[in-house]
Amino acid sequence: MKKIEIKNLNLKLQNQIRQDYSLNKNSWFGVGGKSDYFFSPNTKKDLQFFLKNFKFKKFITIGSGSNILFRDKGFDGVVIKLGKEFSKVEENNSKIIAGAASLKNKVAEFAKNKGFSNFEFLSVIPGTIGGGVFMNAGCFGSEMSDIIEKIFVINLMGEQISIDRKDINFSYRQSGLNEQYIITDIIFKKTKKIDPELIINKIDLLKKQKKINQPSNIKTGGSTFKNPSNHNEKAWQLIKKYGCDKLFFGNAKFSDHHCNFIDNTKLASSDEIEKLIKETQNIVLKKSGIKLELEIKII
Repeated sequence: MKKIEIKNLNLKLQNQIRQDYSLNKNSWFGVGGKSDYFFSPNTKKDLQFFLKNFKFKKFITIGSGSNILFRDKGFDGVVIKLGKEFSKVEENNSKIIAGAASLKNKVAEFAKNKGFSNFEFLSVIPGTIGGGVFMNAGCFGSEMSDIIEKIFVINLMGEQISIDRKDINFSYRQSGLNEQYIITDIIFKKTKKIDPELIINKIDLLKKQKKINQPSNIKTGGSTFKNPSNHNEKAWQLIKKYGCDKLFFGNAKFSDHHCNFIDNTKLASSDEIEKLIKETQNIVLKKSGIKLELEIKII
């Protein structure tokens, strides 16, 4: 990879770029090697300047790292994590507008305070709104595609593009968006205002359901596998049915509370986690003919 001449950048941008950056603190799994470069732009202008002046063969954009497994060998490219300006949440013309780096639960909190309905499910999904759009995150019968009106992205040439909801090919846990796009802003559909107390009650109910159904206070990447389409058994049911919930490789194991969540409290290596994933996929495929697809992203 061509080296970035950081000294040739203006001072402001220099402070936003790091070389040989350890990625383990940017993943909820708590593991990962180093990236060649780590860039955290504070503004759109900074991001556009960077993209227009430096070309890379490999780059990824990350949010809070709630569903990413970084390999221990690291990433030979540029990791981009949007900074301060991209985490704003505002109301305009009775619509919520959120920067891609804003956390889902913060958007849910903002909507609650304004009395906007339909955002409650975001209160129990970790991670940023931008990442949620890319993977069409959802739970308890709702998903991102239900509430989006339009998004704004910046391409690798530094150009800003707006994309309407109807032009995004949303499906279960995916959006079909070009991975060369960096989402910067999301405009949500206008929704009716209701009594905030009703919203609070719904959020409380969802949080209780999550506590019952999902593990907490562990190092994990959320749901490991997507639920198979056109099949009446969920991923966790298949994992348990074929005994994969008892598998382990080194310190990598599934959560005792919910076996579609990997528990990495004992800090397994990325290789051990991948072995657990692949062995589970192989066993389920051999026994049922169903290929479990990953919901987490391996970098």
